[in-house]
Amino acid sequence: MAKKRIVICGEPVLRRQAKRVKNIDGRIIELLGDMVETMLENSGLGLAGPQVGESKTIIVVRPDPEQEDVLELINPRIVETEGEEEGLEGCLSLPTLRGTVIRPQRVVVEAVTPDGEEVVVEGEGLMARALVHEVDHLAGTLFIDRVEPDSLAWLRPDDRKESGYRLDPTTMEEALAAFERLRKRRSEA
Repeated sequence: MAKKRIVICGEPVLRRQAKRVKNIDGRIIELLGDMVETMLENSGLGLAGPQVGESKTIIVVRPDPEQEDVLELINPRIVETEGEEEGLEGCLSLPTLRGTVIRPQRVVVEAVTPDGEEVVVEGEGLMARALVHEVDHLAGTLFIDRVEPDSLAWLRPDDRKESGYRLDPTTMEEALAAFERLRKRRSEA
């Protein structure tokens, strides 16, 4: 398995509708393993194919942020939602940006495992948020498309805060410009 490079906001692959997986072959299995490694190494809760430059309908999600158990889901689709809750979100493709997003409190997702088994996954709270966030990626939707604009902020280290971090408010325009500069620096490296 190999760590993959995470695609940054502004890359066209993040805005495309991902292609449905028709054949679960060794390449898909390997890609899922690489995504798990990449997600865990970056302390993420989830990762979608487009985030590693692969326009495929595959996601990996950690049901419990304290554990390294990971669900690997192929062709996931949300079949049921219930309730709603507001919460702070971030994304590995939008590093250090946070914002408040309203998501379902509970979801049911149908998908296929790497073994070809059809599964139904239920998630509540943070797990529901992670599942919907990752399935959104497959449709070319980012959390900033659903964010409450006045809630956008950069997560910055701050030793004076008990959490070790502070939130510095920003605007959508400032955030998008910052990601464009980051993408340009990465392409020049």
